[in-house]
Amino acid sequence: MHVPIGRDGTLEATVDHDDWNWLVAHKVSRNWLLRGGQVGACAPGKLEVLIGRVIVDALPGQRVVFLNGNELDLRRSNLGLQSHGGSTRHDRALLIEAATDFERRKALALAEGTYKPRYRKRVPIIVKPKQPKRKAVEPVSFDQMFASI
Repeated sequence: MHVPIGRDGTLEATVDHDDWNWLVAHKVSRNWLLRGGQVGACAPGKLEVLIGRVIVDALPGQRVVFLNGNELDLRRSNLGLQSHGGSTRHDRALLIEAATDFERRKALALAEGTYKPRYRKRVPIIVKPKQPKRKAVEPVSFDQMFASI
């Protein structure tokens, strides 16, 4: 599955369909962007996660390695782990905790009758620049083009 990166959509990340469904189920934003050369996204509670670390469940101290060198290829077959270096966070555990906390707060607000969903205006992920309208040109024959010469 191809996911556009940023608002202009000039770059695309490739991710397995099962991983995409898991990320969406855990409330990861569908607007992905580059964070230090790696693909990242926002999650509930203003948590920012790196998608590659979430997919391979990288623990603190482990580093995600892209086997073919393409950091936009987030399929499991392209991701590996190095035991040294890397982040001090466990992104997948943080994401699960944030999604669970969001659902818990939502259930409490629903029970109290104070839940108000925040709907955003639908905006396209990829914004295509407006093209100027072309003026209609009347067809001209070959003889008419060179008649004035």
